[in-house]
Amino acid sequence: MTQVLQDLKPGTRLGVTPWFELKQPMFDQFESLTLSHDKLHTDADWVAQNTHFKSIIAPGFFVAALLPYFHTQVTADLTGYYPLNYGFDKIRWVEPVPVNSRIRAEFIVMDVTPRADGGSLFKTQVTVEIEGNPRPGMVAEWLGVVMPKTQR
Repeated sequence: MTQVLQDLKPGTRLGVTPWFELKQPMFDQFESLTLSHDKLHTDADWVAQNTHFKSIIAPGFFVAALLPYFHTQVTADLTGYYPLNYGFDKIRWVEPVPVNSRIRAEFIVMDVTPRADGGSLFKTQVTVEIEGNPRPGMVAEWLGVVMPKTQR
C-alpha cells in the first residue's frame, strides 16, 4: 500500500525492501568507477592472506549508494512533489557485508520539518540488514527534502 506524503509522521514505517544479492562484478565496477581499487573488495586471495575476513566484503560506500534504489521500492506517493537528497546526519557501517550475501533496507520516518519554501525536510532511519546475520550491515539517518513541483 502506497502511503500519501502528507500522512508521513515520525514513526511511520515506509517499509522493507525485497532481498538484493551482492555479486562480485558490482564491487569491481564500483571500485573502478571510484578509482579506489581496494583489494579488500576485489581480490579474494589477498583478503584470505592479509585479513581476518572470510571473503571479500562490500565497499561501505557501495552499500550506501544502493539506498536510492532501495528507497524507490518503499517511497510514498510523491504526486505533485519531487525529492532531493540532502545528505546524512549519521551513517555507520556496523557489520561487514560479504560478497554474494543478500541485503535489504528498512525505512522509518524519524522527523519531518516544514520549510519556508513549501518543501519539507525528512529524516529517515535506514537499516540495511544482511540475510542470516543478527547485526545490520549499515544504519543511517538519511536526510531528504521534498519540494512541490512548479507549473510553468
